[in-house]
Amino acid sequence: MATFALITLPLSGHMNPMMTAARAMMRSGHRPVVIGPHDLIARVPKDIETLTIGARDIPPGELDRVCACLSRMRSWSDLNAMFTLTARLSQFYLKHLPRALERLGADGVIHDQLEPGAGIVGRGLSSKHFAHISLACALPMNREPSVPPPFMGWKYNASAYGHWLNAGYYRIVNALLRPQCEVLAGGAADFGLTKPDGLDDWQQVWSVDDGISRTTDLAQGLASLDFPRERPPIYLGPFRDAGLSYPGLETIAHERDGRPLAFISLGTLMGGRAKVLRAMARAAIHKGLQPVVLHGGRLKDENYLPVGTIARDFLDQRAVMAEASVAIIHGGYNSTTDAVAAGVPLVTVPIAFEQSAIAARVTRAGLGCKVSALGPALSSRISDALGEVLTRDSIAKAARRAQFEALAAPGLDGLIAAIDGAISRTSSTYRAVPSSGRVGLRSPVAAE
Repeated sequence: MATFALITLPLSGHMNPMMTAARAMMRSGHRPVVIGPHDLIARVPKDIETLTIGARDIPPGELDRVCACLSRMRSWSDLNAMFTLTARLSQFYLKHLPRALERLGADGVIHDQLEPGAGIVGRGLSSKHFAHISLACALPMNREPSVPPPFMGWKYNASAYGHWLNAGYYRIVNALLRPQCEVLAGGAADFGLTKPDGLDDWQQVWSVDDGISRTTDLAQGLASLDFPRERPPIYLGPFRDAGLSYPGLETIAHERDGRPLAFISLGTLMGGRAKVLRAMARAAIHKGLQPVVLHGGRLKDENYLPVGTIARDFLDQRAVMAEASVAIIHGGYNSTTDAVAAGVPLVTVPIAFEQSAIAARVTRAGLGCKVSALGPALSSRISDALGEVLTRDSIAKAARRAQFEALAAPGLDGLIAAIDGAISRTSSTYRAVPSSGRVGLRSPVAAE
């Protein structure tokens, strides 16, 4: 049994796949321990072991207050709060994670790719005695000259002009993320790490001693939902298991009226945007579909939606997708991969974060259409897109191909194989550790 520290982000789209990974590790005999500040640990399911760190640096309630801005994302102050949060969390893990790993007797670390502070610690400690795994729970952020920026809905362009355009935007990103970059540069220096010449991001750093990156680079996703890469991560497919239990289709049977279903969602963060959800539902009804709207408990008045709409805080998303004729979504990564795994064509209406980039990948793969959330007559434009995705044979064929890719993906078995492979490359003798019980939030133990 190996002990692995798990580092995730305090957002459901990142936590859910990481918690699924943790349960798979437990079933395989390993010991995963989620490490983080109080507010993050409070969201971890009770069957997964935790360790709370840094209570003085990020006291209870503070992280929740900062994360609340992410559901708005309507102003520069909201955007600036996100940049401040990323820098603060990276500094937090650089400061507290090394001691926590030592305290646990950890054999390795698995961190969300979007927390590069934990990545610096993992790379700094990675050697023949320590395993380091990076896991992209969302769209992989690895920079390459021909891959457009992850927060822009640009088309793939491998030409010299495309490289120039991408490089210019990445310079802007570096300027916006300067506080975090300075934190990461300091952390890398402390561990004796450097970046290869010309590498502008912090997703990969190399050892000064031998110029070798020992990171196992994994992605919870599909190659068909990414642009071509020279150095792709290992795509494992969607991570899903029975650990997250939501009401099934039987709970809405009395509201179904015989029309084909249209799955509609803006994810957990954006589920309160009533006008967009209403436009999506009206477009579905116009095309003879019955809308099933999942809003994560953020929609204050479900009666705002058109008559005949089925609205719920949560449902078994995969069960709805399995019976749906189309998915009308914001382009969140987990919803998108669930739709692909179900062979369902997509209409994406991106709002924020990397959703536009995911929508661009959906369009390039021929899996659906993109509709801008900005501008007039949103319902009419979504209706036009529905007419296209529901009738074009090429989209149906692309959806079937991508579904086969998702079904053939290694999934959680591939994750465990990658973990075991990383362990086998070490010569560590695993330390005896307790196999049950929790430390951290629900015990008097807390690392500072």
